[in-house]
Amino acid sequence: MRGAWVGIGLILSLCMVLPSLAADSYISTASIFEFGVSARSLGLGGAFIALADDESAVFYNPAGLPQLSETKYSSLFTRPFGAYSYGVLGAAERGWGGYLLILDSDTLEERDLYGNPIGNFRYTSTGLLLGWGRQLTGSFSLGLQIKGYGLASPIKGFGLALSPSVLFHEGPRSYGIVWRNMLNTGTRFSDGHSEPWISNMAVGLAWRFDKLTYCIDFTENLITRGDIRCVRMGCEYTGFDPIVLRAGTNRDWSSVGVSVHWKDLRIDVAYLLHYALPDSYIVSLSYERTSSLAEELIKSIRWFGNLLRKTF
Repeated sequence: MRGAWVGIGLILSLCMVLPSLAADSYISTASIFEFGVSARSLGLGGAFIALADDESAVFYNPAGLPQLSETKYSSLFTRPFGAYSYGVLGAAERGWGGYLLILDSDTLEERDLYGNPIGNFRYTSTGLLLGWGRQLTGSFSLGLQIKGYGLASPIKGFGLALSPSVLFHEGPRSYGIVWRNMLNTGTRFSDGHSEPWISNMAVGLAWRFDKLTYCIDFTENLITRGDIRCVRMGCEYTGFDPIVLRAGTNRDWSSVGVSVHWKDLRIDVAYLLHYALPDSYIVSLSYERTSSLAEELIKSIRWFGNLLRKTF
């Protein structure tokens, strides 16, 4: 247990160092894909490429999906800084899964070049992720992520991207590589404007011990241009079952997190200490089922059909 607290302390101590690595960045319209889909991974500083051992592998590295033994469902909702709402729904089983992301702002005030108010608008966008993974050998797997982006307001926009990935296990260590947006259409807007998506390579390493796991990702964020020094790292301690402790850090924020397991339900909480913005917290719920996604979908269709027959 002492080693766990030492590891967490070392990671938190880096919170004073990593902000100095920050460089000028630009915000992509498709930056909805940088918010994350899991309080567990955010509690690890966003480092999850080489771990990728739960349903959020769809988002971080779909090559990890063959590791799943149960069908998993997850959800997340948060209102960071009280300025917008962000929600996630996801499901995954061995080999494949998907996520729906929704971002909606509060009513915003539009101003002209001179700062005069000229009206109001909302910013609403959605993201759809589909992930597929296949185990090629006992230690090596491939993955593919299909990413769709839609902007509903203030104007219409749409884009698609493909991201291949790999995951390799070597004893207690694992290594992951994701080529983000390797092929993409960019974002095309209804006014004729188009915006390219940034394509970059992300690499992750993870070390698993008895009750302690360390993760580190080296990646250029989707919202970062020209700075290869972006590092995300975290550690997770499972010695207080059913409670799991986490800590992490990256160039934008540091985090602490906790999970509680109860039967098939898992509650994850992450508290993010931002360097330039107010702090925020994330809560996500995960649920396991032994039946497959196809079986659950058939049950849902039958239930909906019976409901329609009773109603009409």
